[in-house]
Amino acid sequence: MRNDTMGIILTGDEKIAPFTNIRANSALPIAGRYRIIDFVLSNMANSGIVNIGIATESNYSSLMDHTKSGKPWDLDRKDYGLQILPPNIENEKYGVIRGNIDLLAGIRTFIHRSTQTYVILSLGNMIYNIDFDDVVKKHIENQSDITMIYRDVTGMSDDNLSRHTLIELDDDKRVRDIEVQPYYPKTTNVSLELFVMEKALLESIIDECSSRGDVDFVKDAIIKKMGGMRIFGYEYNGHFYKIDSLTSYYQTNMQFLRADRREELFNRERPIYTKTKDQSPTKYGDAAECINSFISDGCVIEGTVINSILSRGVKVEKGAVVRNSVIMQDSVIEEDVEISHVVFDKEVVITKGRKLIGQESHPLPASKGTLI
Repeated sequence: MRNDTMGIILTGDEKIAPFTNIRANSALPIAGRYRIIDFVLSNMANSGIVNIGIATESNYSSLMDHTKSGKPWDLDRKDYGLQILPPNIENEKYGVIRGNIDLLAGIRTFIHRSTQTYVILSLGNMIYNIDFDDVVKKHIENQSDITMIYRDVTGMSDDNLSRHTLIELDDDKRVRDIEVQPYYPKTTNVSLELFVMEKALLESIIDECSSRGDVDFVKDAIIKKMGGMRIFGYEYNGHFYKIDSLTSYYQTNMQFLRADRREELFNRERPIYTKTKDQSPTKYGDAAECINSFISDGCVIEGTVINSILSRGVKVEKGAVVRNSVIMQDSVIEEDVEISHVVFDKEVVITKGRKLIGQESHPLPASKGTLI
């Protein structure tokens, strides 16, 4: 157990319309029964971190409902545990949240009252399975001011690299340069937007940036001060997924249909926990056909499901065909419907005989409660 380390999770500011209109992006369903935040939260819990704060900018009711007391992650404790930290901008000069520094400034009381020495700060909206205990040990060994977790993604296209923050390292893995979403990438070392540092340093960064009107943790707090700090990289060798658009959200869900990716991300040594629900098993009709699909509890399948992700309580009626799609909770696919490459939010109903076809690069979305 890492009694010397606390965790801070910022839910990110990526907007994935129409799904983030009603929920924080980290509360988006992934792989049927999980949420995006389950991965970083489970990673922290598996590393023995028992003081974790989640700060979100808006639409946090869904996130609060999902995490609640933190029981699935063994964080429902008398001392510390899991805390949801809604935005606090009442006393901020600008009255709006302009960046992640403002979010951190809004939870400075939570940070200050925590007694841990080190902080793991998660800024992004990513999926991975990391041993944070080893990261903190390496941070202490290097006598680092800040440790940045990264992944070398040699072979990734420039277009995809340009979605990320990239870091250049010397032979000792000390960070020499950082570029945020560069148009012409100069390196393939992708930051996972995870940082380890002493709590005192984070407090100093928050206070200094706030007093100067700076708003971005990486651009204003790290890049501008690189020369005066020991910043090292910690290489992560597993797969990761950044969810910053509808396409990346869809494609990340599809990755869970691959057995090798499931085995890596749902590591038995570092399991991923989520909120549990008491629902009956999925019911399959006599004519049901399911091929290479992730189907959650409580579904009723009477039609055909191929290469798709179905959340809890989805109904696929007779003659319906669902291909290459992501269907969220309690949606209904009526008789003789054909859908392919779509992403449905909760409680979407597509009526008898309809046909809806998207593309892998441009899946078709439907917002919560839509009737088609």
